[in-house]
Amino acid sequence: MDSVDSVESVVRDVRFALRLCLGAPGFTTVAVLALALGVGANTAIFTIVNAALIERLPFKDPARLVVLWEENAHRPGRPNTVGPMNFVRWKERATSFEGMAGFADTRTNLTGSGNPEELTIQNVTAGFFSVAGVSPAIGRGFTEAESVDRNAAVVVLSHALWLRRFGGDPSIVGRTIQLNGTANVVVGVMPPDVRLLMKSNSLVGKPIDLWAPWVLPASARDARGRYMSVLARLSPGASLDRAQTEMTAVAAATAAELPDVDTGWTVRVLSIRDELAGDLRPALLMLAGAVAFVLLIACANVANLLLARGAVRQREMAIRAAVGAGRGRLARQLFTEVAVLGAAGGLAGLVVAQASLKVLAAASPIDLAQFGPVRLNYAVLAFTALISLLTAIVCGFAPAFEGGRADVQESLKDGGHAAGAGLRHRRLRQAFVVAEIALAVVLLVGAGLMIRSFGSLRSVDPGMDTRDVLTLRVALPFRKYNTPDKALQFFDQAVKKVATLPGVRSAGMISYLPFASLGAATAFTIVGQPPPPPGQDFVTDVSVCDNGYFQTLRLPLVRGRWFTDRELHETSNVVIINEALARRYFPGADPLGKSLVINMNNPNVPTAIVGVVGSSKFTSLESETRPATYWPHPQLAYTSMTLTVRTGSDPAPFAPIVEREIQSIDPDQPVSDVRTMEQWVERTIARERFSSFLLLVFASLAMLLAAMGIYGVMSYAVSQRTPEIGIRVALGAGRRDITRLIVGNGARLTAIGLGIGVALALALGRAIASLLFETTSADPPTFAAVVLLLGGVAVFASYVPARRAARIAPTEALRHQ
Repeated sequence: MDSVDSVESVVRDVRFALRLCLGAPGFTTVAVLALALGVGANTAIFTIVNAALIERLPFKDPARLVVLWEENAHRPGRPNTVGPMNFVRWKERATSFEGMAGFADTRTNLTGSGNPEELTIQNVTAGFFSVAGVSPAIGRGFTEAESVDRNAAVVVLSHALWLRRFGGDPSIVGRTIQLNGTANVVVGVMPPDVRLLMKSNSLVGKPIDLWAPWVLPASARDARGRYMSVLARLSPGASLDRAQTEMTAVAAATAAELPDVDTGWTVRVLSIRDELAGDLRPALLMLAGAVAFVLLIACANVANLLLARGAVRQREMAIRAAVGAGRGRLARQLFTEVAVLGAAGGLAGLVVAQASLKVLAAASPIDLAQFGPVRLNYAVLAFTALISLLTAIVCGFAPAFEGGRADVQESLKDGGHAAGAGLRHRRLRQAFVVAEIALAVVLLVGAGLMIRSFGSLRSVDPGMDTRDVLTLRVALPFRKYNTPDKALQFFDQAVKKVATLPGVRSAGMISYLPFASLGAATAFTIVGQPPPPPGQDFVTDVSVCDNGYFQTLRLPLVRGRWFTDRELHETSNVVIINEALARRYFPGADPLGKSLVINMNNPNVPTAIVGVVGSSKFTSLESETRPATYWPHPQLAYTSMTLTVRTGSDPAPFAPIVEREIQSIDPDQPVSDVRTMEQWVERTIARERFSSFLLLVFASLAMLLAAMGIYGVMSYAVSQRTPEIGIRVALGAGRRDITRLIVGNGARLTAIGLGIGVALALALGRAIASLLFETTSADPPTFAAVVLLLGGVAVFASYVPARRAARIAPTEALRHQ
C-alpha cells in the first residue's frame, strides 16, 4: 500500500469514527465528558504548576539569581532578614557572586494625584536592577550618581501603578509625584511581569508599587538589627552549592569577628525559583497528583464503555476479519475511534481548563501573577495534546486488543459469541472497576486527611477574640510628622474620635497587628541576671500599643495592671509581657517589678514589668505562641500603626466611617489594609482551605466516576446474564436472591478495590504528611469514613441494576436464548 492509499485509509477510518460517534450520542457524550473533566482538571493544574515551577522567570538568566537570608541555629527553618553590617561584609568577601544588592519594603503615601493612597515602595541599593536582570520598559533605572546620593528623589513605577493611577500615560517619565510630601521624579516604568517582592520575609507583604534608591550610611558597617533582604547573581560557572558553602564560611568568619551579634547565625542561599515557589511546591505537586488520579479513573471509565461497545460489535469485527481485515487493521480502526474521542475530550478539556483557571485565580489565596502570566500558552497546549494522546492510548489499548482477537467462526454463528472473549471482557471490565475504586480511595483519604487537618487548624484558639473587630493601617509621612509628639498626638486623637462613634464598643492601636505582618523581634536581657551566652539570646516580639488594643482584642490581664494615662502620654520605661515570656524566662517566679533591657531603642534602658497578659498567636494559627512584650506608644513612637475597632455588629460597614474620621484629622492621610480581624486570621489558613477544597472536589469527582464504573459493569453483567437470571427465576429464585447475587458481585469488586486502595493510601500518605497539622497520615477515623462512604456508594451503584434484574420476567428473559 503506497502513502496515498495509507492517507486515504486513515481518512476513511476517521470518517467512520465520526459517524459512529454521532450515531451514538449518549455514549459519545458520556465518554467525552469524562475525558474533558480529567483532561481539563489536569490542564488547569498544570498551567499553574508550569507558571510556578517550570516556566522561565522574567529575569535575565534566572538560574543564576539567588536570595540570601540569615538563619539562627536556635530557630532552624525560619529564614530571617539580613543585618546591614553583614550585608556590607558579604559584598566585600564573597567571590561566588558577580553582583549583590539589598532591598527593604516600606510604605509611602501618594498625594496630589487623586485620592491619597498608601503604596508599597521597595528601597534598593546600588546595582539592584542589574543584579536582578531587569530593566524598565519605559525610561531608565537609577544612575550610579542617584544610587549613592542620599538626597536623590527619583522613583521607578510598577506597570500596575502606572496603569491604575496614571492611565498608562507614556509621558509619565520626567513628571513629579508627591510621596510623603516630597517631590519625586519618575524616571522609569517597569515591565508588567516583573515582581521582585520576596513575600516570605517582607515586612509589608504586598506587591511592589514603585522603587527608590537606598543609600546605606557609613555607619551601616556597625549598625545592629536585621531588616533588609539580599538579592545576588551567581558568577558564571558558580553553582548554588558552591555559593552556599562559601557563605557558610563567610558567616562563620563574621561570627568570630562579631561574637555578640552573629554567634549562632548562618546564611541560607536560595534560588529565586525556590524563594518564589517555596512552600507552595508541595501543595501544587499534591494537587497535580490528585488530578492525575482523576484522569486515570476517567480513562478506566471510558475503557469500560469501549469494552462494552466492543462486545456488542463483535459480529461487525468478525465480518471485517472474514473479508480480509487483519488484526492490525482492526486494531487501527478501533484506535482511530478512540483517538477521535480523545481529541474531542482534549478540546472540551481546554474549555473546562479555561473556565477552571478563572475560578482558581479568583479563589486562590495567593497572587498567582507573582510567577508571571498564568494562561494557556504553547507549553500548556502541548501538555494538553500530549495527555489527550496518552489518554486515547490508555483508553483504547484494551478494547483494540480485544477487538483484534475477534473469533470469526464463533461470532458469525447465529446469536453466538466467543465464550473466551466474553470472559476476558468481563475480567477486564472488573479489573478497571477495581482500579477505579482503589484510586478513588486514595483521593478520598487524601481529601479526608486534609479536611481533618484543616479542622484541627481551624479549632486552634488564637488567644484573642477576633469577632466584630475592624482593623485599619495608618502610616504617617515622617516629613509631616517629624517629631514623636506629632505622631503621638495624631494617633491619640484618632483613637478617641473612633471610640466615640455610635456602634463602636472600644478602639485601640498597635504597631504590629497579629496575623498581618512578620512583626519585630529582638534580643533582651533581664536586669539582675547574667546575660545569656552569645548565640543563645533571649528573644521577644516587640510591639507598641495602648490599653484600648488589649480591651478590643480582649486579651486578659493575668497579673499586674494596664498602662496608666501618664504612661500612655509620656515616656515612662514600663512594659507589659505575655504569659509565654513569663513562663519561659521567669519559671516559678513573679515577673512583676522585674526589669528588662530590650534591644529596640537607642539607648536601650531598663523597662519595668507592670503587667502580664494572656498569650496569643502572632504569625499563624499553627505557629507556636512566642514571648511578647508591649510598650506604651511613647516608649517607641511609631509613625505607622494599626487601629483596632470593636463594634456591636458586623464591622465591615464601619470602614468608610472610620476612614472619614481619620481624614477629618488630616485630609491627605490615606488608610490601608482595611480588614476585619477574622479576615486576617482566615488569610493565614486560606491556603489550607483552598487545597482541602480542591482535593475534596477531585475526590468527589473520582467517587462519582467510580460509582459510574461499577454501575456500568453491573448493568452490563445484568444484560449479559439475562437468560441465566430467567432460568433462575423459573426454577424458583426470588427477587431477593437475584438482588443478592448481583449486589454480591458488586460488593466483591468493591471490597477488592477498597483493600488495594487502603494499602496504596497508607503507602502514599507520607507524601502529604508534611502538609498535615495535628493529623497523622494513617488517621483511623479518616480511613474508616472513606471505606464506609465509598463502600456504601459502590454497593448502591450495584443495587440499582440488581433491582432491575430482580424484576425480569422469566418469559422475557428466556426469549434471549
